[in-house]
Amino acid sequence: MKKKFYVYNILLTNGDMLEGIRIEGALEDHFIGIAVSLLPVEDAAGKTLVLNLFHIVRAELVRIEEA
Repeated sequence: MKKKFYVYNILLTNGDMLEGIRIEGALEDHFIGIAVSLLPVEDAAGKTLVLNLFHIVRAELVRIEEA
């Protein structure tokens, strides 16, 4: 079975725009409970970032990739 990676452009509360953020599965599936607030993601350059649910203002789905 192929994995699905969702690619987002994410606006943070400090005004930074993160582009090309790859996440395995949909973003909303990772924040299903109040105890889960940190999410490791990969940027367009392959660098790992950890996002906090409370710092995300907007997430725009760019595309879905299958690997």
